[in-house]
Amino acid sequence: MYNDKLNNKNLWTEFHCVIQTNTAELLTFPERKESLTNDWAEENGKEYDLETPKFHDKEATLKCLFIAENEAKFWEGYNAFFAEWQKSGWQNLYIDDHSKTYQCFYRKTENFVKLTKRIKNVSKIIVSFEINLVVSE
Repeated sequence: MYNDKLNNKNLWTEFHCVIQTNTAELLTFPERKESLTNDWAEENGKEYDLETPKFHDKEATLKCLFIAENEAKFWEGYNAFFAEWQKSGWQNLYIDDHSKTYQCFYRKTENFVKLTKRIKNVSKIIVSFEINLVVSE
């Protein structure tokens, strides 16, 4: 079903969490930092130092869902998920669609919305959110 993993733990079975969209952001190449330049008065244009290019941090914002049978299961998954991100060092996020593991660390979350109230006759707890990660190259 869902095979995405955080530190080798299945997001769905361990945390009741799925990545809904935006995994393509993990594929983007980071923005290049400004190169050193010289603007010689006696020459046209600028001279760029392109010897060793440097890049900005790569960030990705993933849209996710917690889907749990009840409040207790929701909090169990929520607490375990964020405890995993609180570990020291880089965390390993495996994206099954890419067949690739990304090293990243947690930066912030935003836009938590409890969707259960909006969907009638659904007994599950459904919470959408966005998680922003810094991704190693």
